[in-house]
Amino acid sequence: MHFGQKARTSRDEVAPRNSTLMLHYSGHQAVNVRGAATGNFYRFTQHQPVQAVDAKDAVFLLGTQLFRLAR
Repeated sequence: MHFGQKARTSRDEVAPRNSTLMLHYSGHQAVNVRGAATGNFYRFTQHQPVQAVDAKDAVFLLGTQLFRLAR
């Protein structure tokens, strides 16, 4: 870190605005998820386990064992 530079603590700096990540749901039941950061709703099923998720919401979902980054 350079002198006078602020430490990165904001989620917006970790996940830039208007960015999305493709997440893969590994659960066996369909699930509706409301994004903790944006309030957006996402529906994951066994037939559609991969969805585009706002990066700010993905931070929280990736913290669970049910989601991972899609390849």
